[in-house]
Amino acid sequence: MKMKLDWHWSKLSTVWLLMILFIPLVQNLHINPDWVSFIEQGQTVFLLFCFLFTLLSTSCTGLNGKERAFWLWASLWWLVLLGRDQNWGRQVFSGYSHAVYHGIAAVLILGLILMLLWSRLRAGIKYYYHQSFPVWNFLLAAAGFLLADAVERGRWISHFILYNPAYDDMLEELYECPFMFALFTVSVMLQWRTINQMKKTLK
Repeated sequence: MKMKLDWHWSKLSTVWLLMILFIPLVQNLHINPDWVSFIEQGQTVFLLFCFLFTLLSTSCTGLNGKERAFWLWASLWWLVLLGRDQNWGRQVFSGYSHAVYHGIAAVLILGLILMLLWSRLRAGIKYYYHQSFPVWNFLLAAAGFLLADAVERGRWISHFILYNPAYDDMLEELYECPFMFALFTVSVMLQWRTINQMKKTLK
């Protein structure tokens, strides 16, 4: 059975697309490039929100079985993204040896892998593979991620969107915003569709 793809274009899809298209124009605003720190702090708060929202939605709305296992795993993914955003703790708890930060990264990533041994999680992954998947929001999230990576690593496409080197860090962080927002949109759509279906079956 093939994966079900939902090609519906939503209003949020338009918002994420416009954000991606207009991000390079920030270079024309002549704002202080050091303001990138505020963007980074905002991303940290947002990723923490995504982790807590997904975890609480899973725990407080009555999800159980394979669906609960899947969203607990998804919560851990948000925590891993938060850890990566904080350079595995270096930005908050600086001054420790590299082994400490490598250990944090190893624990989080190993947790994602070890959870795959859980039969309920594997059943949950199989279940969601056959559910309708919002393609456009996922593709926009992927576009934001790839553009952020291109700016960071100086890939060929960055020469078309970065024309003021002073804004390289800012553009990288700004492109990570639609990546996070669109990915959260995908997560919320899938999770709350499941919650609504569960409530209908209980009536």
